[in-house]
Amino acid sequence: MPISEAREHLGEVVGRARYAKQETILTHYGQPVAVVISIEKYQKLTKGHEEVPEYELPSEIIAQIDEGRRHPERRTPRPRRAGPSATS
Repeated sequence: MPISEAREHLGEVVGRARYAKQETILTHYGQPVAVVISIEKYQKLTKGHEEVPEYELPSEIIAQIDEGRRHPERRTPRPRRAGPSATS
């Protein structure tokens, strides 16, 4: 499956790996580059090796998230909507 298509159907790809135990081979320009598999299958493949380390986001992704949190427009509270009229 092309990576671009997998992006659009990520929930389905993960569901196949997680529940149906089906791997999905991801391709880039027609060449296989990665495989999405269940965590159980991954752990079996890595058994006998060091424990699987906890995944950490790359520092450049963390920096982008932090920058988004500091974005000036996010500091400005949104104007409140006018509520229902108090007159009956």
